Amino acid sequence: MEIKFKVRLSQFVCLIGSVLLLLEAARQISIGLTLTALLLAVGGTMLLVVSLAHELFTLRWFRTLVMLSVALIMSALVLLAPQQHLMWLWGFAVLLLYPRPRWLAPACALIGLVTTWLALAQLGSDWLSLGIGITATLMALGAIGGRRQQQVWMQLERRGRRDSSRAIWSQYQLMRDLPREIARADREDIHIELILLAPVKTGRLANRRLMNTLDSAALPHETRYQLDDGALAVLLVTRGERMASLRRRQLIEHLAMPIRARVQPLNDSDPSALDLKRLSAHLSDEPQPITLLPPLPRKPADADASSDETSTDNASTDDAPSDHGRDILKPASAADKVAVAPSRGNEH
Repeated sequence: MEIKFKVRLSQFVCLIGSVLLLLEAARQISIGLTLTALLLAVGGTMLLVVSLAHELFTLRWFRTLVMLSVALIMSALVLLAPQQHLMWLWGFAVLLLYPRPRWLAPACALIGLVTTWLALAQLGSDWLSLGIGITATLMALGAIGGRRQQQVWMQLERRGRRDSSRAIWSQYQLMRDLPREIARADREDIHIELILLAPVKTGRLANRRLMNTLDSAALPHETRYQLDDGALAVLLVTRGERMASLRRRQLIEHLAMPIRARVQPLNDSDPSALDLKRLSAHLSDEPQPITLLPPLPRKPADADASSDETSTDNASTDDAPSDHGRDILKPASAADKVAVAPSRGNEH
């Protein structure tokens, strides 16, 4: 995951940039340029926050706020001291490379062109035309590169983990895993189910708390997913339904927060019949903590023979990383023994 998520390198670059901006702000103060020093200090502080709390930059609203603030700071620096800070015009093209809302690209382009016009208007029409042409060309190249980066970003959102620090996968990966895992469970005669989870108190903080707690509470072979609508899911594989019920209660108790869960059995079922959007709709409004859903339609008879053949091939050719957690599942794993231990005490 270090190769796919270059978080440390990005944090290091942001940290170096913040140090340079803060040093330049100190130099500006020493020569009496207080206003430009204040703008540089604000920019350096923003980069410092991004470097120390890099996960905030994955939030859309925070990323938009940072990019818009950087555009305004660069514009103010160029207009206040064009002789010293005219080089900041290239920064508008760099902003267009980052994933952003659609409205932010024309906004940054407009700010950059207006800033170029006001900064170079005093130098004559020749310099003004040249400056606007260069700035527009750089921003056009940045927009083209940003469009490609946007497509790559969307593909990564669909295919991989939601972030590098948690083993929580996307809905796209869940739909790829289900046929293989269902075929494996049916072949080994073990129980498999999908647990959908959502906090009773909705909100970003509650969802993040549930995500962090679930990531630490689940066992390595219990793969976690985040659906497109934000709900969380756990693919639970055990030796039987009784053990699954016990492990399910243990998992929910370990979360230590009011949640609602829907349990969808998956044995001998057709994965294409699973409507995740319908299953996760209004999950927080369930009256009971755990709701057991009826089984899915059985998979076609002609798919039973082909599933055993394709499951082996998919296990070796799937593009998920090796720490996906369930590539080798034994009927009597150590995790199942842990789950059985409390039930023996209850029997006595």
